[in-house]
Amino acid sequence: MYRYVKLLLLVTISITFMMTSCSCPCEKEVSGPDEIVAQAQIGLDVITSGELKVMMDSLDVFYLLDVREMTEYAYGYIPGAINIPGGVLIFRMGSEDFWDNEMIYSPEKTDKLIVYCKKGKRSVIAANYLERLGYKNVKFLEGGWKAWEMAYPLEYEENLDALGGGGDDHADAGGC
Repeated sequence: MYRYVKLLLLVTISITFMMTSCSCPCEKEVSGPDEIVAQAQIGLDVITSGELKVMMDSLDVFYLLDVREMTEYAYGYIPGAINIPGGVLIFRMGSEDFWDNEMIYSPEKTDKLIVYCKKGKRSVIAANYLERLGYKNVKFLEGGWKAWEMAYPLEYEENLDALGGGGDDHADAGGC
């Protein structure tokens, strides 16, 4: 009998040790930003420039979030877009004060949110973050601003006054 108790205790300790050693919350190291974006994109909904244009023309209600930096935004943006640079979005999106300062209603968790950046990578990260915050209807614009600009070269707005007369090096700003 004593032998069975020792055996049972040994098996229990072994199983406990194996279960706790396998539950390491460690994350796999990534090779670079492209891999981070690829992982963040898994399960996200995407929208094309054409689909976005149809939504705009049909007067569908949605938030269009441009996560590029202000200097990039000033040189051209999709009509109706709200400029919230990626870092600001990540750290202030959930704050009612942020939306009050922007004089925009805070989006509900079920509202349609479409996110775009220059080429699509930053918007993937932002869309992934928004979904993690609990927003249920988030999409990112495939190809970003560049795809929109190529498809609809006359359908954009700009605000060069926001730059205060500077910023000729906008072509490389923001990168992705």
